[in-house]
Amino acid sequence: MQLLRKANVYSTIAYFYLDRAIGQHPWFRRSYAYNADAERQFMDFLGEVPAQKVFVHVALSKVKRFSPTPDPYQYLVDRLKTRFDLVSSQGFTPQNRLKGSFNPQDDVPPYGSFASRFFGDMDWRNMDPCYSVMAMGDVTWPRRSFTFSEDGIFRQMLKDDLYCLNIGLPYPSCSLMHLVEYEQKVPYLDFTERRYTLQSGPATEAIQYRLHENRREYAVKGFVWWNKLRLARDLNKTDIVKEKRVGGVSLRYFSLREIHAFVTGKVKQDPFYLITW
Repeated sequence: MQLLRKANVYSTIAYFYLDRAIGQHPWFRRSYAYNADAERQFMDFLGEVPAQKVFVHVALSKVKRFSPTPDPYQYLVDRLKTRFDLVSSQGFTPQNRLKGSFNPQDDVPPYGSFASRFFGDMDWRNMDPCYSVMAMGDVTWPRRSFTFSEDGIFRQMLKDDLYCLNIGLPYPSCSLMHLVEYEQKVPYLDFTERRYTLQSGPATEAIQYRLHENRREYAVKGFVWWNKLRLARDLNKTDIVKEKRVGGVSLRYFSLREIHAFVTGKVKQDPFYLITW
């Protein structure tokens, strides 16, 4: 049983490594140019979202399809700020696991060109050394709260019923699913306490911080990959995710409360749900 489970996990990782490599190859990489009709449909999509507070995941290169200006990031942020009262995004800095310190004004999130640009514009970021959230707009969350704690930012997002936007992503994606892994104590992760130094201006503070690590027997090069194909297939059987394709770009929105409840139910049935076929 253990051997079959490992083979299942490794095949999932291999598939998504291969899928990413193919998508990044020049032969298969697609160029997205501005289309006025696509922009109108994109604005209609934003207008359909039944919330004023959102958490976004973006493939910035595909926003070029909607942007009449040469800077798709600025175009997108301007539209989001106009449409929503609060715009938030992941500011994850897992490299801090080794560094042992965190400065929210200096530590640039390394994942995604949208996050690195959003970092320069953010109004707020919580003091989570490895898994911070950035935001602009009407922020009322406690800045000193860790992201996955019982009173943390993801819990605040559920309380406020934020919606998640996926712009240009091939599969439904939401960082909040990490919260389910914490809550259900999934067996492919270890949860450890570590000591970190928080820096805010000239002040420093030592803290004990609980974070997750991928267990070696379920990881390849330190990574365990979510099986978003399986998740997308199961979500297609529900009405949780609203999706449309505009100018060849996938657009989705869904309630964080609903995705949290759905994934929690699946993980309770199968603790390996997120990482196996």
